[in-house]
Amino acid sequence: MPKPVFPPTEPLVTLSAPARHIGGSILEWKPEHAEPIHAIRAASGITAVLVASLVLRFDSGLAAATAMGAWSAGMALLIPEVRPRPSLPILVATAIGVAILFGGLSAPSPMATLLVSTGWAWLMAYIGALGSAVAAATTACGVALVLAPVFTTDVSPVTAALGAVAGGIVQAIAALLPPWRRMLPERMALAEAYRALAEDARALADNMNTPLATQKLVDVREVVGERRTVPQPLREAISQLYELRAAIVAVAAARARLVGDHPTTARHIARVLRSTSTALDTMAERVARLRDTDRDWEEQLSEAIDAAPDPPEEADEEVPVPHVIAGQEIRRLHRALHHASRLAERVAEGEPATRIVSRRVRVRTRISEDWETLRTYLDMNSPAMRHALRAAATIAVATGITIAWPEDHSHWVALTAWITLRSDFASTIGRGVQRILGTAIGATIAGVLSYVVSDDPEWTAAAVGLFAFAGYLTMPVSFFVFSAVVAGFALFQIDLAGASPVAAAWDRGIATLVGGGLALAFFALWPTWQTRRLPDLLAELIDAYGAYARVVLSAQAYPSEMNERRLRETVDAIRLARSQLSAAAEQASVEPVRGDRPQSVDVQDAEEALSRAARALIVLEGNARHEKDGAELPGVAEFGAAVGAAYERLAERVRTGTSSVHIDLDEALDELDSSVTDGDAGTRRRRRVLDWETDILTEALKDTALIIDSWSSDD
Repeated sequence: MPKPVFPPTEPLVTLSAPARHIGGSILEWKPEHAEPIHAIRAASGITAVLVASLVLRFDSGLAAATAMGAWSAGMALLIPEVRPRPSLPILVATAIGVAILFGGLSAPSPMATLLVSTGWAWLMAYIGALGSAVAAATTACGVALVLAPVFTTDVSPVTAALGAVAGGIVQAIAALLPPWRRMLPERMALAEAYRALAEDARALADNMNTPLATQKLVDVREVVGERRTVPQPLREAISQLYELRAAIVAVAAARARLVGDHPTTARHIARVLRSTSTALDTMAERVARLRDTDRDWEEQLSEAIDAAPDPPEEADEEVPVPHVIAGQEIRRLHRALHHASRLAERVAEGEPATRIVSRRVRVRTRISEDWETLRTYLDMNSPAMRHALRAAATIAVATGITIAWPEDHSHWVALTAWITLRSDFASTIGRGVQRILGTAIGATIAGVLSYVVSDDPEWTAAAVGLFAFAGYLTMPVSFFVFSAVVAGFALFQIDLAGASPVAAAWDRGIATLVGGGLALAFFALWPTWQTRRLPDLLAELIDAYGAYARVVLSAQAYPSEMNERRLRETVDAIRLARSQLSAAAEQASVEPVRGDRPQSVDVQDAEEALSRAARALIVLEGNARHEKDGAELPGVAEFGAAVGAAYERLAERVRTGTSSVHIDLDEALDELDSSVTDGDAGTRRRRRVLDWETDILTEALKDTALIIDSWSSDD
């Protein structure tokens, strides 16, 4: 497929964005993300392992391997998007054990070590493309492979591997300790979705063109998708989120129609939206904290009802149709809020979970989905494959340096390369610098502390436990501080394996600089720039929007034939495409390269125009849902075909820089207006909403085309 021919923007290389990103990442501090309860629980698991190692007088290698298994298993329990179930630490520790086994068996032969490290790096980086949680686990497996020779100095690889698994089993037991928080990740995700909808309602009260937040709605479905059993109210509450959003958008659209001619009524409707946002914030608080809120649900809803205009059910000569439709949409929103409030109460009360699907079917389905995803990555041009090959080359060189390094702690070259290298520039450069600086600071502090405790095994074990707890606590708060803490943990863990902590601090500091620099250098030599992916990702989003437009306009033309399954599929496709584009645009914004348009800012402009068109389609979808028994409308199907072709033309323009056809949306809109001008009284409301929203849809698509066309002209 030909690449876009949009001219490049200037300058071609810039260092200001990466510099700002590095500075911001180092200073980033998010204490609200700390999970002290989970940190204490995970720290109790590794403390139990350390105590058992001292009491049972484990060999130093076995003690270190067991601590490594417990440490990595505890980290898995603290990944934000992962539900902390007891089976997870056992699974992670088993993977760590396999890595230690392979690393220990290959340790006697430098050539075998090089080959195993290279193959393991490719495999772990490739599998890590399945998601951030999987990537964290595969990175831990890479670290375990590097440290395997340390763990197997005085025990066999099999014994060290079993020790790592034992550490994971201890963490699994610790995960069962109180306090128990029923459905915590799912409830928190639902609360965040409610807050996102509240933010949308507040913003739409002032500006109809505000971009809608969709990621939180995607997150809650993904979090719940991890569970085999879910309480019925929670399932219903999540299913209702998009109905709530559609109702909010419909009220905002009704307000926008009245701003010019009826500003007083528009202000009343804006108050409804603000009251709606307050009610949603209250629901979020109730679901997240499981305690009664300061104000009653019904009070929140009644305030919104009192603020609403109250026209009659049907239009007459004295009440304009826009007022009637506004009243109907407000009542629809109130019904949705009332339903949501009842569901939120039931979620907070903790009704028992019901099985969605058997565990066997669920596991089989998940494995099948992941396998298909990995198969799609078997392409030399895919970011996952590029990252896997880059990781293999980096670790191969790092392992070669480790073998030739004259010092005792040369494995920190490969270890730092494992931790630093990521699939995108933003994560690699940001985490690389934080890792290097954090390691230097942490190793210095731990080196000073080692003078006090290095000769006492009990105090050394206590230091390991303290650093482990600090690591668990700071992992979601600051990667820079976390890196410093991990340096101290690793240094004292090596002391348990029989090395001098002072020597380890010095050697590890130098090796960290070499390993981190190596990872950054390999990314610079063969980068995966997200900027280059933006055209394809934007085109995929446009295609998803086009499919949604076809389904919605088909439902407007033939209400009785509305395909709910197809509608859900198109909405899911939009969510996925928009999530991928947003993530890539965010990463591209800090890349040092500039070249062919679109850049991240260009994508944001186009996405904003596409979102305006999507809001019109959301209103039309809600309108069609309430008219399933309505009559067919002439001309809508033809207009839907023209809109679908317009989306295809936009996607082609983004992908190739040219388009083979020209779509006259104004002509298609005129033909639609002529077709729906006359009709019976039963379709009057549908025809008026269709008239208003198709105008907005057409203008938004024309604006999108102008934005994309502007990329082909020199600035």
